[in-house]
Amino acid sequence: MRSTGFQRGAAMIEAMITMLIIAFGALGFVGLQAKTALSQIEGYQRSQALILLNDISTRISINRINAVSYVGGNIGIVDLGDCSTRTIWADKDLCEWSLLIRGATELQGSTKLGALTGARGCITSPAANEYLISIAWQGVQATGAPSNICGQNAYSNENMRRVVNTVVQIATLAS
Repeated sequence: MRSTGFQRGAAMIEAMITMLIIAFGALGFVGLQAKTALSQIEGYQRSQALILLNDISTRISINRINAVSYVGGNIGIVDLGDCSTRTIWADKDLCEWSLLIRGATELQGSTKLGALTGARGCITSPAANEYLISIAWQGVQATGAPSNICGQNAYSNENMRRVVNTVVQIATLAS
């Protein structure tokens, strides 16, 4: 007769290997969930930045006669306070846009939550009747540094800086 004593514990080893495989699968799934959450945050921030770009682009287009008055950098860094006291149209628009960048419309108690981390707006005029509008903010995971200079060296790492921009062109109408 053959002895089966040397096969004891084989089922236990198989069960441990199965648990190890399941554990690695679960860890992989958790990692995937974490990456998905970061991607959702990045996407949300980008969509908020695009909404802010659309807002000021529309304001400049409406007030095209005074479009040059909108040129400025680091908009949204400083709290400009009450915008209703502003009498110049472009100044009021920039004040309101600054508050939007700072997240003044999203409050928890008296704390401004904001949509973007460390956001700032930049409006330049690279050519006559052309305005480059940019929003810069700090992302949550490193990527490549953007070529746009809005917010350059203002964040912990240039690879964390995100920038979206658009161009507004004002037509010169003949009378």
